[in-house]
Amino acid sequence: MLGAENIINKEKYPLDQPKTDVWKTLAENCKSSFQQSGVAILKNFVQQPILDRMITETDSTIHRSHFCKDNHNVFFEDDDNTLPADHPLRMRQDTSLNSIPHDLMNPQDALHLLYNWDPLIRFLSKVLGYKLFRMADPMAALTVNCMGVGQNHGWHYDESQVTITLLIQRPDEGGLFQTIPDLRTKDTDDYSKLSSVLKGSDAGVVTLDVEPGDLLLFAGFYSLHRVTPIKGHTTRYVGTLCYKDRPNVMNSPEVQKLFYGRVNQG
Repeated sequence: MLGAENIINKEKYPLDQPKTDVWKTLAENCKSSFQQSGVAILKNFVQQPILDRMITETDSTIHRSHFCKDNHNVFFEDDDNTLPADHPLRMRQDTSLNSIPHDLMNPQDALHLLYNWDPLIRFLSKVLGYKLFRMADPMAALTVNCMGVGQNHGWHYDESQVTITLLIQRPDEGGLFQTIPDLRTKDTDDYSKLSSVLKGSDAGVVTLDVEPGDLLLFAGFYSLHRVTPIKGHTTRYVGTLCYKDRPNVMNSPEVQKLFYGRVNQG
């Protein structure tokens, strides 16, 4: 039986040894990177033999995934027809993907074991500077987003302050994770720059160097981002590990229905 402690690259990331200098230095380096740029990438966090297992486990479940196709603005808000037609809040983005929710995963799946591993939560809490809790939502707590040929995720902001993902499998072409760092603040939005990007400008666009096995911490609330259309026959698999700053967080039935096609309030 696979143990959670054997999933990650422990030589590089001894997350179960918090009293060591290596752990403390690693946490400080990740914290510094995240605070300065809104991004921290733990390269080669999961090695290829475990990734192969995650791919096989996802392959066996993808037929049960929920297909989601949406035409949305960057905040996933309803259209406001009181605004001018060319206002960036009225500019629409297309998103198409398949999602495997937490409640369809086998408890012994490698990604499931990783998500529930306490040393990972303690380490991420140290990096972010506040205590993390597993999300209580039985579907949204842990998901795998699957994108096949022609699918993409349009420009958007995240509702959460931080998004934590693991790239499991990349496509033959496309599927690039692109961002405009710090395009907004907690209190203000730069609608002029946002409008320019949504009209096709690539000024300030950064393509993150994320490879299979990399764990990504990303400030998606502040940085506009997208995934470019997939090309080729290999499906892009990305695990999203959802932790919150307080316990017992659930999505509403309406949100569950939108993203997973059904309701599960646990």
